[in-house]
Amino acid sequence: MKKTNLFLNTFLGGLLKVFAFFKGQRIIKKCKIKGPAIVLGNHTSWYDFIYTLSAIYPRRVTFLAAKKFFHEGSTRIFMKIARAIPKSLMQADPVATMKLFRILKKNGIVGIFPEGQISPSGRTLPLNFAIAKLIKKAKVDVYVVKHYGAGLANPPWSKLSFRGRIETSKELIIRKEDLETMTLQQIFDQVTEKLYYSPSDNLEKKYKYKLKDIKNLENVLYQCPNCLYEGLEGHKHHLRCPKCNFTLTYDKYGMLNGKPIDEHFINQENNVRKLIDDNPHYELSGTCRLWSFRNDVLVEVGQGVLTIKDFKYIYKGTVDGSLKELNFDAKNVSSLPSDIGRNVQIYEGDIIYQFELDISWLPFKMLHMGEYLYYLSNQKINQ
Repeated sequence: MKKTNLFLNTFLGGLLKVFAFFKGQRIIKKCKIKGPAIVLGNHTSWYDFIYTLSAIYPRRVTFLAAKKFFHEGSTRIFMKIARAIPKSLMQADPVATMKLFRILKKNGIVGIFPEGQISPSGRTLPLNFAIAKLIKKAKVDVYVVKHYGAGLANPPWSKLSFRGRIETSKELIIRKEDLETMTLQQIFDQVTEKLYYSPSDNLEKKYKYKLKDIKNLENVLYQCPNCLYEGLEGHKHHLRCPKCNFTLTYDKYGMLNGKPIDEHFINQENNVRKLIDDNPHYELSGTCRLWSFRNDVLVEVGQGVLTIKDFKYIYKGTVDGSLKELNFDAKNVSSLPSDIGRNVQIYEGDIIYQFELDISWLPFKMLHMGEYLYYLSNQKINQ
């Protein structure tokens, strides 16, 4: 582990803390965090790294971050400044794990968002069981720094800030002494319980968030709840169905027609699952551009069609100027990380396959389908 730069840690960290305060962050539950330790956080906004850093300041924290961010011009400089650890998503990464343990041995603090991606709906995503194995092996104190309302103030589907209150709590959830007697399942259950969050929390708190244009939300919630038409249209503070004219209205509490976004999201997901239950051979396709790493940079490498069918992801098209077919087994792809309204991503070792789809809402229908196929295929394996 490199020697800490006191200027970056103290001065820039202090600036981030001030920035987070003016964004609306308030620490509502405090505890002293000391290393070596693992700090877990829920992930509902692009600012979660800043809010977590602010909550832990002046202690330094080193984050695990998606390897993709180290290869994109807009984010790689920030990853280097933060000295984050690159991590291959949705799979084991021995190199990242080795670096993590090296930091812990130096009494450092490591920050992890176990969901592996930002929750598009605000509700905590299912966690990978590997987090329990990592914690068990690390044998250090485990804390949760949990943010309430971050996804309402800075929704992941928008570049705009819906200014409002963000509450953060810090809590020691597992002492290193207790790890000796806890089973992996007990560790996993404790982490899952303590990290869980839903925007329905604001139904009770009634915190107000400044209304802004909700453009791009129609690519997360693409299906009309009234007639099931796919392709809702965003109009300032409304999502409207062009087929039946049903309207969902976004309000100052971050709700759509009085209900949290995650409730609408889960209903949409269940509709996709019903399609698959009714037709096991149901398939979904979309034209796309393929991006991957070349010379340490994420670039476009081909064009073609991505299809999901019979528990497979199949890409047919060009790769570096040659016609190719790529196949991925659904049982090995737990989720499809997505840049909302743009793409789905599949990770295989150190390689990323990023499919930029021409239909902007299709990534989330593919996400729903892929996660269900992963569940079904692994359910069969475990029976």
